Amino acid sequence: METYELEEEVYRNLTSDTTLISILPNGAKSIYHLQAPAVDPSRYPILVYAPISDVPSLSADNVEFAHRVTIRIHVITLTAGNSDDYENFITACKSVKKIMSDSGFSRVQSNYFVNDGKKMMIFDFVKGLVS
Repeated sequence: METYELEEEVYRNLTSDTTLISILPNGAKSIYHLQAPAVDPSRYPILVYAPISDVPSLSADNVEFAHRVTIRIHVITLTAGNSDDYENFITACKSVKKIMSDSGFSRVQSNYFVNDGKKMMIFDFVKGLVS
């Protein structure tokens, strides 16, 4: 499986989860690939997913047989939002962890980050793939 196929699978899994989609204000349109739009969305939380690394893990005779892909997912909300926004933020974080685990990913790390009035949970998930 190639990295772009894995990205498509991640998007498909995120958008097919009814719990996650129900708490995102614009449904599947609240999930972005690589980066959020330059114009701030009017409603939060939103998700941004992107591959951050694709590392060969098994090769022989100049042929790659397996690789390890790390996908980073940002769950973003406003720090000054109402309590429903924060509850949806927490639910989105829990949903993302479950969706990715059910998809065969292992969580490598997660970090809270606050910037420009936005609160984020940044997750890194890794999955080994056969080339």
